[in-house]
Amino acid sequence: MCWCLRVYWTVLHNLFTRFVTAFADSVYNSDLCARLMCCSHTTCCFCCGHCLFYKHTQHEARKSNDNDGEERELTLADIEEGQAKATSPFQHHDYVIVDDIDANYLEIERRKIETEHYYRLVDRASAEQILNFREDGACLVRPFKEADLSIKYIVTVYAQQQYFHLFIRQLNCKDSYCIGQQKPNERIFKSPSDIIDFYSLNALQCTNKNITVCLVLKPIVT
Repeated sequence: MCWCLRVYWTVLHNLFTRFVTAFADSVYNSDLCARLMCCSHTTCCFCCGHCLFYKHTQHEARKSNDNDGEERELTLADIEEGQAKATSPFQHHDYVIVDDIDANYLEIERRKIETEHYYRLVDRASAEQILNFREDGACLVRPFKEADLSIKYIVTVYAQQQYFHLFIRQLNCKDSYCIGQQKPNERIFKSPSDIIDFYSLNALQCTNKNITVCLVLKPIVT
């Protein structure tokens, strides 16, 4: 009789233990999936191994241990890291962070004028043709094609049926620029674009072989 009771008790104990263990695992895994918000469907969860984040992080965990020849236990931190990678818009691209000291901001500022709407890759004749019959003060900026360390660009201006071609000079290869021929007490600018901006609001004296006029620059748009 005692032997039968012992067997009966052992069977009940084992069944109860299995039930409690299975129930605890189910609650833990469901809670983990809910916390990670890995999917919106109840059929895709951590315990069944169908979750994309779970597969991704498990694959990464295996890769990190290839050199050791063994596989480590997948942790919550691994899963969260995999979730971040899987949802990142940059997961398929490589980016290089450049230190501020490596970025040549001065060169960018110097050449900013080449992105302006009034900058044209044309020669003298083409520049005059573009500006012909426009309003007085119409102007564009074009590159200076001769090899010169100081002259970088030329401002071509149209006024009173005349054309004026003014140099933009760089002083001593520094970040200082002037317009026109060298003269005493000339105004100095930090960039070529600053010259155009300033004389779009202030009068500029323009001289050619025929006349001298003072006018406000009106950079062309089209």
